[in-house]
Amino acid sequence: MGIRLNMLSYPILLAFLSVVAAAPNRRLYSSAFGYPGQNASFDYVVIGGGTAGLVVAARLAETASVAVIEAGGFYEQDNSNNSVVPLLSLTGIAFIDPTATFTPQPLMDWSLLSQPVTNAGNRRIHYAQGKTLGGSSAINTMSYVRGTIGSYQRWADTVGDQSYTFANLLKYFKKSCHLTPPNLAKRNSTNATVLYDPTVFDSSGGPLQVSWNNWVDPTLTWLAKAVQAIGLPLSPKGFNSGQLNGYGSWVPSTISPDHAYRSSSESSFLRQAIRDTGIIVYPHTQAMKVLFDSSSPPKATGVLVSTQGLEYQISANKEVIVSAGTFHSPQLLMVSGIGPSSVLESYSIPVLSDLPGVGQNLWDPISFGVSYPVSTPSGQSLTANPALAPGFVQQYLTNASGPFSSAAGYLSCERIPEALRRNLSASTQAKLATFPSDWPEIEYIVGSFVGANLTTIAAIVAWIPTPFSRGNVTISSASMSDPPVINLGWLTDPSDGEVAVAAFRRLRTIWGTAPANAIKTGPELLPGSAVQSYADILNYIRQSATQIWHACATCAMGKEGDANAVVDSKARVFGVSGLRVVDASAFPFVQPGHIQSSVYALAEKIADDIKNGN
Repeated sequence: MGIRLNMLSYPILLAFLSVVAAAPNRRLYSSAFGYPGQNASFDYVVIGGGTAGLVVAARLAETASVAVIEAGGFYEQDNSNNSVVPLLSLTGIAFIDPTATFTPQPLMDWSLLSQPVTNAGNRRIHYAQGKTLGGSSAINTMSYVRGTIGSYQRWADTVGDQSYTFANLLKYFKKSCHLTPPNLAKRNSTNATVLYDPTVFDSSGGPLQVSWNNWVDPTLTWLAKAVQAIGLPLSPKGFNSGQLNGYGSWVPSTISPDHAYRSSSESSFLRQAIRDTGIIVYPHTQAMKVLFDSSSPPKATGVLVSTQGLEYQISANKEVIVSAGTFHSPQLLMVSGIGPSSVLESYSIPVLSDLPGVGQNLWDPISFGVSYPVSTPSGQSLTANPALAPGFVQQYLTNASGPFSSAAGYLSCERIPEALRRNLSASTQAKLATFPSDWPEIEYIVGSFVGANLTTIAAIVAWIPTPFSRGNVTISSASMSDPPVINLGWLTDPSDGEVAVAAFRRLRTIWGTAPANAIKTGPELLPGSAVQSYADILNYIRQSATQIWHACATCAMGKEGDANAVVDSKARVFGVSGLRVVDASAFPFVQPGHIQSSVYALAEKIADDIKNGN
């Protein structure tokens, strides 16, 4: 006899499935998704199934009922191999394009365009943000690099909580990921030595997979030698022990080595949570407003959500956690009544908590590069060759190796050398001195691309982890259906221009080394040898600078009363209760290195805080 379900039986079905979920390996995968249009109640509601959101949700679901609200779906379906195969993260995700003429991908990206950047050629910048389960961990280039000991100490001091020092965060870095040592046979390169400190990882760590590429791009080995030739040798500890300055490293990536697939928060934390807990996910569902009761201070009680225009409520018995990202988290706070009162009142939004810092304090480092044609093959030029590509596909599918298994992987960091430092203004030197001494002032990324007739173009990119310019995010209406207004603020502080020009001159020094000269096959492609004067270099940077996708700090963590502070050191929003923000927007400032590692660690830490009653 069959079982007939109606709307009244849906809560019974959920209860049945939650019991089934308690039995190991018996839960139906399809039982992990909420029913659109039906009000529901959970202990915790997490808004945003991205890098941080899925970590928090998965950890809380170990002991409580949890719902995840995510505007996108599954990237494996919506972006196919482009998000799964490592090389295609560099070549297949067209919507990463930062120009205003980017190709939209509405299933994966929010299509955010900044306001014209006055000091960067008046350009509007497309800022790709992952609209998918996994968030930007599903579209980034996967480098796993932690910040410096000094940068985390500054975080701890800024927020008044010493649990943010590197030594105290290390257990959360370890908890989130599982490290696999390099497979030397698959890498098959004597010019890409991997050195690292195994004590800063845990073999029994979390579900996120961290490993070294199973193939090494030949062009990058030459570019690595060129960077080493200016005095930045291989770090004996790698870039995950809290030391970056003065070294280079073949860095690990968030790649599952057995199959060479991307490891995202969705493929790691969410899949584990679906298997082991009763977590419920609402995909293709946008949070429209956080709901509050009338107590004092107001307590978050749930979320008004919309699934393709169908609105309903997901209630939170304990807390709402906002993990919507650097641009959407402050927007959601503002449309919900938390932010600068003058902004909220201009859109007739009742003010629940007057927090001037919401949407302010945007740190967004810029990058720029110098490129040449070179004689060496690269992953892109090899796989673009129709005669060779089928063999590389087969190598990838059968052995999880070859060019398709790899996504770059060599980085270097330094402080501006004295010969260039002395040319900086006294004001700029004083500003740089406010950063911890182990904080890099320039970071280099080496890359290779396919050129005409299957040739290779090599680029060395510099980015500036000490930006002095600040942007902001605000709203244009009281609705989440309208995009946030993004002012990136690039190069509004003249000191950023001085540092950028110094970094550019270092790029040319690198290109003048013996290893670089050995592979160059022609003159400088970008920007070209005509660009020589300070003014010309700065103009090139203004016209070509792009983001490194490390935007953060728009819901900054800090001490209550600080001008920009939005959340306390436990990520709790000031002026209300039952509401936290856990994502890169909650960083007090940008971290050196690459921020995804710190996002994972922050999410682990706050999940622990919540479970421990803090």
